[in-house]
Amino acid sequence: MSKGAGITLLMIVLGGILGGYVGELLGLLVPTGFLHEIFMKGFTLGFDSPLVLDLRVIVLTFGIKIFLNLFGVVGMAVGLYYSK
Repeated sequence: MSKGAGITLLMIVLGGILGGYVGELLGLLVPTGFLHEIFMKGFTLGFDSPLVLDLRVIVLTFGIKIFLNLFGVVGMAVGLYYSK
């Protein structure tokens, strides 16, 4: 991976994290209703349980779960924009 691709990936991840936090905070501040649902609603990508690979000598456990909401996706887009 080149240096530019690494910076781009870092900016996308940081934008997603910050955007997710902003969405969660706005969801807590907005009263229950349509806007609250938009801010708090999201979806999860990943494994429900970790993937275990037992090789007798070593056991490897893999797992990843990503929760995305609207502001997380917007944050990723902003991070991508600023990394270019």
